Amino acid sequence: MLVKFAASFALLASLSVPALSEDAAGHHHHEAEHVSELGGVRIVHAWTRATDGKDALVFFELENGSDKTVTLLGGESEAAGAVALVGIDFKGGEAKLVPLPQIPVKPGSELHLDPESVGLQLSGLTAPLHQGDVIEVEVELDLGHLDVDVEVEAAGAKGHSHAGHSH
Repeated sequence: MLVKFAASFALLASLSVPALSEDAAGHHHHEAEHVSELGGVRIVHAWTRATDGKDALVFFELENGSDKTVTLLGGESEAAGAVALVGIDFKGGEAKLVPLPQIPVKPGSELHLDPESVGLQLSGLTAPLHQGDVIEVEVELDLGHLDVDVEVEAAGAKGHSHAGHSH
């Protein structure tokens, strides 16, 4: 029972904090949230590469802190026409994207989406992605949806820069 209480308390706490803060002049500031959490599942360090093409790959770490297997299904985003889970296969020297139906993540384990293995493919991007931008992607899990702020890194980035992070 305690666990349920803690979860609902965390939800209440997150609801009462406005995501947009206003400064004295009334300007809105939107800070990228580096951690998104749902039912003991956390998504951290979401990033993608700058591009002016139509497709982008989003990477992040999914930490399953719950006591049951959680399944990553895909996602959606206003920044793209479609979001799909893909495996990244380097056979033959070329990176091929292989559609994946879903990925289960066992309790207490982590799934790392990175340029060497798995990503969320955004196709039909509505605008170029510039380094320093933040786009929002709704990550779809079997237990619900998580809104994730995805930071746009340099076009050739191999990983999340961690610049200016306090964690």
